[in-house]
Amino acid sequence: MSKSKDKISMKRLISNVGYVMKYACKYDGKMAAAYIAGMCTNTAACTVINTFLLKEIIDILMAGADILSVIKVLVVIALVNAVGLFVFGGLENYANVKLVRVSGAIQRELMEKARLMDLKYYDIPEYYDDFVIAASQSETMVTMAIASVGNIAASLLAMLIAGTLIMTINPIIAIFPVTGFVINIITRFIITKLEYRYSIEKAKIGRKADYSKRVFYQPEYAKEIKLTGIEDALMEQYDEAIREERKMALKYSLKILPPTLINWICTFTVCQFFAVPVYLAYLAIEKQSIALGDVASLKNASNDIKSRLDGMNYALVDFQKVGQYAEKFRRFMDNEVNIEGCTGEVPVPENDCTLELKNVSFKYKDSGDYVIRKVNLTVKKGEKLALVGENGAGKSTLIKLIMRLYDVTEGEITFGGVDIRRLNTQEYRRKIGTVFQDFQIYGATLSENVKTDFVAESDSESIIAALEKADLGGKLAKLPNGIDTELTKEFSESGTMLSGGESQKAAIARIFMRDTPIAILDEPSSALDPIAEYRLNRSMLENAESQAVILISHRLSTTKDADRIILLEHGQIAESGTHSQLLEKGGRYAEMWNVQAEKYCARIYA
Repeated sequence: MSKSKDKISMKRLISNVGYVMKYACKYDGKMAAAYIAGMCTNTAACTVINTFLLKEIIDILMAGADILSVIKVLVVIALVNAVGLFVFGGLENYANVKLVRVSGAIQRELMEKARLMDLKYYDIPEYYDDFVIAASQSETMVTMAIASVGNIAASLLAMLIAGTLIMTINPIIAIFPVTGFVINIITRFIITKLEYRYSIEKAKIGRKADYSKRVFYQPEYAKEIKLTGIEDALMEQYDEAIREERKMALKYSLKILPPTLINWICTFTVCQFFAVPVYLAYLAIEKQSIALGDVASLKNASNDIKSRLDGMNYALVDFQKVGQYAEKFRRFMDNEVNIEGCTGEVPVPENDCTLELKNVSFKYKDSGDYVIRKVNLTVKKGEKLALVGENGAGKSTLIKLIMRLYDVTEGEITFGGVDIRRLNTQEYRRKIGTVFQDFQIYGATLSENVKTDFVAESDSESIIAALEKADLGGKLAKLPNGIDTELTKEFSESGTMLSGGESQKAAIARIFMRDTPIAILDEPSSALDPIAEYRLNRSMLENAESQAVILISHRLSTTKDADRIILLEHGQIAESGTHSQLLEKGGRYAEMWNVQAEKYCARIYA
């Protein structure tokens, strides 16, 4: 991300913190108010003790009062201190417990927002930066926002109390802590801004190092790492990332050093340790204008103001951090949702399930080249259609357009004669069962993986039938807990790891589980050998008699029995027809058919 986008005005910072506080109040406003009230109560109690009550004790002793009067004041001090600590401690514990709920609710809202994000955002690198930082910082962000607002409010209250005492005795004392505060806040804001930029740049470099490190312990990479020399390149990539990080750390440390030195010398050395004691000594000894009780009270009041100014200073720094990180959270949450949020103008057609592409063209954002060009295609109920073509021909992109994961750049796609952009996106997609080549198996039971939803006892028969249709009945009989067997070892050491082919069959079973008018299978059986793939595809075609099936496969032997075969080249329909018609035509499809391993076909059709 460019530095210009990292620059945030003070007005925006304040607005961002307000944005976070609204989230805190949305989920538990009482918690935020209680925490801030507790901080103010405790701080006020401490300030009263350190200034007015201490002065009262010294004045009583100097006046020669009896010990009983001193004890009374000490009892008052103890009570005030106890009340402050009790109230703050109780409210702090209450708030900490409640914060778990608040941060959990915000994380859930982030996940819900991510679920609804249009697929186009996944093509934008900034989307990942914003989401990763927003997700990782949300809990800290809320806690820090409430604490910083509470600290600022408590510090202002404490300074009002201590300042009242100082102003009644000697207003000049206030100059020293205020001067230190101004220097401190200017230097700390500079330091915090540099630290924020460093953390953002470090995170970007860190992703490269984390990737290089991660592949060494992820099982899917283990075989290739052991059998190839890729580890040397990965090690060099890791070392390069570390070198970049060290270079960047040095650059920022040199930038942070000057304001840090100014801060310590001016704020802590001069204003805190020397100026106030020297001035008070001058007033008491040389001028003899203040009493001993005033000296002690003013010194404590000055220290208290200085302490509160420091507290406010760090609170303002935290305030700044919240505002900066909240910018990414806010930007992520403010992303417009068009496709996924579409509620539809008209109901999704129930009877007419004809799918039609009319002059459809598509190109990705910021790309000048069209991936799909002027495609016209109609798929009717019960028709079995095969899409074939080389890698990059546009087959998977065409499926994403049909599923409305992207909107067409030109033309339209209709379902039952209605432009799918006028339909409720989620309801429209429920009409289509889809298995992509990059399907996922989740850390859940086999039944939950097939239904992809909560499973009731009444679903068991349907799930078993779907698995048998997907040619996974033999494996199912061997599983220890049947359809209730845990898949992957994500949450259970005894979890079952399916092979690549078995995983694909489990994913395909999802199609048989859902009664949809259209089924789309994008390279669904690429991990199977040609014979097993043929058997599975035959099963799919036989068990999907009433469904329109769109099948994508590089193996033409699996698409031979389709009612119609569409050959895509460079995003356009180059050829269309049945298997025999295309062979007779002697074009590109026939060439591809002849090149592929016909020995498999001979074994299959023998």
